[in-house]
Amino acid sequence: MRYLSKIVFLNSAHIPYAEVKLDGNVHFIGTQGVGKSTLLRALLFFYNADKLKLGIPKEKKSFDAFYFPYGNSYIIYEVMRENGAYCVVAAKSQGRVFFRFVDAPFQRDWFIDGRNAVYAEWGRVREHIGPKIQTTAQVTSYEMYRDIIFGNNRKQEMIPFRKFAIVESAKYQNIPRTIQNVFLNSKLDADFIKDTIIRSMSDEDISVDLDFYRSQIKEFEQEYRDVMLWFEKNKNGEVTVRKMAGKVMNAYRDLIYTHKQIDEGRAELNFAKKRALHDIPQVKEDIARKETERERLLRLMGELQQKYTKERDGLITDIGVINDLLKQIRDKRLHYERLQIDGIVRRVAREEILNQELEQVRRMKSELTKAYEDVIGKYRLLSDNLEADFRTFENTQQARIFARKSEIAVKQEELMQLVRKEEEKIRTAQEEKIQTVDNRMQQLRDEQAQWNLKLQKVRYERPHQKEMEDCEEGINELRKKDKELELGIRQQQADINRLRQECEWKVKELKWEFQTKAEDIRKERRVVEEQLQVLDALIEKRKGSLCEWLEQNKPGWQETIGKVADEESVLYSHELHPQLAKEETTLFGVSLNLSAIDRSVRTPEEMKRERDGRQAAWQLCTDRLKRLAEEESEAVSSLEKKYAKQIRVILEEQHLREAERMQIPAKLKNLQADHASWKIKEEEWKRSRTEEFRAKLEETAHRIYVLTEKKKKVLAERESKLKVCQKIYKDAKAELQNEQELFVAGVQQEIDSRKLQTRERKNELKQAQENELNGRGADTTTIRKYDDRLAEIRKELDYIHEYRPQVLYYERDKAELFDKEPATRNRKKELDAKLDAVDERFALKKEKLQIQIKGMEEILDRIRKELRLLEDGLNKVDMFRKDETFCPPDMAEVGEKPTRKGCDVIVEELKSLIVSTIRKTEDFKKVVTQFNGNFSGKNTFHFRTELIGEQDYYDFASNLCEFVDNDKISEYQKHISERYTDIIRRISKEVGDLTRNESEIHKTIQAINDDFVERNFAGVIKEIALRALQSSDKLMQLLLEIKRFNDENQHNMGKVDLFSQTSREDVNATAVRYLLSFMKYLLDEPGRKRLALADTFKLEFRVKENDNDTGWVEKIANVGSDGTDILVKAMVNIMLINVFKEKASRKFGDFKIHCMMDEIGKLHPNNVKGILDFANCRNILLVNSSPTTYNVEDYRYTYLLSKDGHSNTQVVPLLTYNQK
Repeated sequence: MRYLSKIVFLNSAHIPYAEVKLDGNVHFIGTQGVGKSTLLRALLFFYNADKLKLGIPKEKKSFDAFYFPYGNSYIIYEVMRENGAYCVVAAKSQGRVFFRFVDAPFQRDWFIDGRNAVYAEWGRVREHIGPKIQTTAQVTSYEMYRDIIFGNNRKQEMIPFRKFAIVESAKYQNIPRTIQNVFLNSKLDADFIKDTIIRSMSDEDISVDLDFYRSQIKEFEQEYRDVMLWFEKNKNGEVTVRKMAGKVMNAYRDLIYTHKQIDEGRAELNFAKKRALHDIPQVKEDIARKETERERLLRLMGELQQKYTKERDGLITDIGVINDLLKQIRDKRLHYERLQIDGIVRRVAREEILNQELEQVRRMKSELTKAYEDVIGKYRLLSDNLEADFRTFENTQQARIFARKSEIAVKQEELMQLVRKEEEKIRTAQEEKIQTVDNRMQQLRDEQAQWNLKLQKVRYERPHQKEMEDCEEGINELRKKDKELELGIRQQQADINRLRQECEWKVKELKWEFQTKAEDIRKERRVVEEQLQVLDALIEKRKGSLCEWLEQNKPGWQETIGKVADEESVLYSHELHPQLAKEETTLFGVSLNLSAIDRSVRTPEEMKRERDGRQAAWQLCTDRLKRLAEEESEAVSSLEKKYAKQIRVILEEQHLREAERMQIPAKLKNLQADHASWKIKEEEWKRSRTEEFRAKLEETAHRIYVLTEKKKKVLAERESKLKVCQKIYKDAKAELQNEQELFVAGVQQEIDSRKLQTRERKNELKQAQENELNGRGADTTTIRKYDDRLAEIRKELDYIHEYRPQVLYYERDKAELFDKEPATRNRKKELDAKLDAVDERFALKKEKLQIQIKGMEEILDRIRKELRLLEDGLNKVDMFRKDETFCPPDMAEVGEKPTRKGCDVIVEELKSLIVSTIRKTEDFKKVVTQFNGNFSGKNTFHFRTELIGEQDYYDFASNLCEFVDNDKISEYQKHISERYTDIIRRISKEVGDLTRNESEIHKTIQAINDDFVERNFAGVIKEIALRALQSSDKLMQLLLEIKRFNDENQHNMGKVDLFSQTSREDVNATAVRYLLSFMKYLLDEPGRKRLALADTFKLEFRVKENDNDTGWVEKIANVGSDGTDILVKAMVNIMLINVFKEKASRKFGDFKIHCMMDEIGKLHPNNVKGILDFANCRNILLVNSSPTTYNVEDYRYTYLLSKDGHSNTQVVPLLTYNQK
């Protein structure tokens, strides 16, 4: 079995030498102040190796200074194990206590020579230990020392130390903690037990820092409310604040864009006025030129009309002559057709043949009748006389007929002339009407052609092409502008981000430079602080020190002992008890040449002055740090202002571009609407013009139809009148003809009667001739045939003679008229074509001139209108600039900007813009005020809520634009969500850290209860029980709820957004509710600093002493006598140690440990042995102390402690019992 068996003091803690055996229960007795606690602390140091947790009061010396004041101060712990003991040597080197392990039991002569002097050099000690015994190097790490003792030796470097373990456990920490907690606490209540159990769990001081959370979430409600405003929707599903912010931004951008438009408008007005002043003289000159050109065109039109009229009248006259000639040809042809002139011509053409045949028949007859010439002669003479008489009569009658025909012909000619004159009169009268109709019809046909031409042109005309092209150009320009603005905004945002990043880098560099300087000053100040602490400690320790005694009792001591004595550990020591000795010049019997030591000792006044100097140096460092901080703040502020100014310039331009870009959709929409409107207007214009031209065409066609009908009517009227004339002429002619025919018929009847008489007489003569010739034997038949033929020929020749004049007339007319009819008709066609060409040429030239004249008049109208607009525009500019409402006297000059707009348009636009600016400014301020109404003066986003001047409103809106455009709310949302989500996680973690040992605590409590039941104290204590209950602390309960909430939502907590309004709304609302409750608790309890593990549960006791039952209580008091209370406390402490001891490894079998307790003397003697047995049966050795001795036989070792004349502690063993 392994255990600490002995502790040896050498020049340690005012103990020159002492050996204390610890292999049984130990009892230290002695009066107060003799060093009982000193021994117990040294014993505790073996287990916990923690100088800060030995219970040394702050006003006392440090552990190192007190326990190891000299170079030959040692504490040696001897540890028993199965194969022999080993030693742990604690000593001090270079101001720090270290350990060495010696693999052998303690031997006194290792450290003390024959003259009882303790070796100061370890080398001497090592020589006496000898080379055969293993001695380790210095173990300066206390953690490593504990790992060696308690067997946490898995690491490679720990292998050589494994033999020195009293137990093997990686989680041994509960054992030394519990031992130290039992030693350091005297009271026994629930808090103590809780603390002991808790401290046994870990070295860490696990707690929840409420001040940290108080500082972190004091603004939570404000921040949460402010951020939540950007996400809360109204009943319409709109986020009110975002909508209001959008109104502010739109109003601001609209306003700054309007101001920009006004400035641009003023610049355009300057340009337009200058251009108007330049254009007006040119426009007037242009008007004069165009008027001269119009007069020339009008003159050309008059000349063209005169030339056309003259040429057309000549052609119409020529065509009239041709028409009369063609009519004459028609009349003559009709006349000759009635005469059947072709047959007459053919018969007349046979005259010569007939004359030849007549002569031939005559000859043949003559030859036949030559023998009968006398008969034939006689009868021929008689026949010729008859014929001559008849011819004479006939000629007389024909003369009468001719005379009458001539008379009738004269009358007919006179009648024809009268008819012709009347016809000409009718034709002339009607021709004027026809000409008027034809002229009008020609005009209408010209108009019809023009309307047709215009109708054709309508299909291709684009009356609003310019407007539509302007719209399209404007749309393209706007789209191009939109892209340019978008690129510009992106570039500006990139520039802003670059400047911000550059500013951030430079600020970091600047701060790093200042921090470097500040750190140098802080280092300097820390050195000064350390010097001050040393000085303060020395000054504080001066009272009652050797230094003070020397000043009072040893004048000049500075030059003697002051040169060789250590200032801190000797001169300012309170425990040297100085006395004057006879040997003045010696130091402990040694004479020194002090003049060889160049050293001065500081007087109190010098130390005070030195301290004041150090204090001044410290203050100087502090002032330098303060100035450096101010310089840093100023430098950072100056740098940030420099970049802020650059960013502000870019932001203002960006806002202008954003405002301008914001106008583009509306402008684009307007232009598209205008384009559609112009297109509709053009289509409407085309439709209207088409309908108009078609209506005009229909109207013209109708008017042509009316004129055609009128012409037909005139022609019909002319034909009717001409027919009347012809009828009169024909009737008169027929009457004359009838008169002539009657006369001729009467005369012809007379001729026919005479002719018949003559013929009869001839026939009689012929018959007489035939008879006479027959009588003389002549061939009368043949002669008759010759006579018949001769009669036929003469008759035909008479016909020819009668109609030869008609043939002559016909041949004349044929040569003069009929044969020339094709040429005449061709001539008429030529004249008609020429007339048409003249009309067409005139119409084209006239139309061209009319178009030129109309175009010139339109140009003149346009130019005159342009002149009026220019002059009116200049007047409007003058009136506009005289109106201080629109042009205040202090208005800045804006220069010129090229534009195509006129002065009047720009003035009206400027008036509209300026008036709208006033309204927009009021609306802008109104929406800003409405938006600001959502936030308090100390809002999370540092929005200014008190805006005075107009610039304040602009600055506010500009910052809001930057806030929204850069999605700063998301940064705030993310930052606050992460921060408070992290707070929830941190609460959960810290509460989890607090409660992670909860099961271990319950196990420990159960183990304590079980331990008491299994190995009860045989005495008055019948029962000791502990129980852990849920904490009644409401704040603790809330934090436990927060932890449960976090655990339940741990898979979602990585995506927690306290401001989300999606399906996580319930979780978010719960998180917010918990944070608000936590904040309220913190505000309600401002003095509460932290929550510890002890707050997580409530511990209660129950003690039964004989018939006395305490019930479940938090404090053990008045269980019985004072000694009974101490007994219960001792039992609980022993059970606590045992529980943790039992959990340690048993590789080396069981091991023993010590429990150090004060106040054991208050126990009733009957209970001392019982408590010792209670501990020993658990392999726990008690080391107690009390003022007096009692129950000596119950302890194995009893030591008396006392002080000798040199204030050294003497440890004297009184009694030793060999216990079984």
